[in-house]
Amino acid sequence: MNRLATTALTLLLAAASVGASAADTQLAGCAAKRENIRSELRLAQEQGLADKVAGLTRALDEVNAHCRDNTLVERHNKKIVKAQAKVNQTERSLRLAQEANKQPKKIAKLEGKLEKARADLAALQAQQP
Repeated sequence: MNRLATTALTLLLAAASVGASAADTQLAGCAAKRENIRSELRLAQEQGLADKVAGLTRALDEVNAHCRDNTLVERHNKKIVKAQAKVNQTERSLRLAQEANKQPKKIAKLEGKLEKARADLAALQAQQP
């Protein structure tokens, strides 16, 4: 993948999260993505970064053509379900390890995994799609 396409893809993915400018104006979903890309586009134009401007322009065109709020919500909900399943599986693994009197090192490792899985789930639940 060439540098321009990589830049455009990276920026499109970065725009998926609600950025500072979108949070200030209380935008969500596709509107937030559009505003983030427009903000990045303005900065790139001010800095004279032609390749970045071209990539962001394409990214904005893609969002305008294909972004649907209901699709974003569905994807977000699927991520939450997947994260919850990971928490459940890790809890089960930890419980089994504790019941089997596994080594403290293994239990501590599973406790760390569980803490991370719970934090990831909480972060997803706190995000707006």
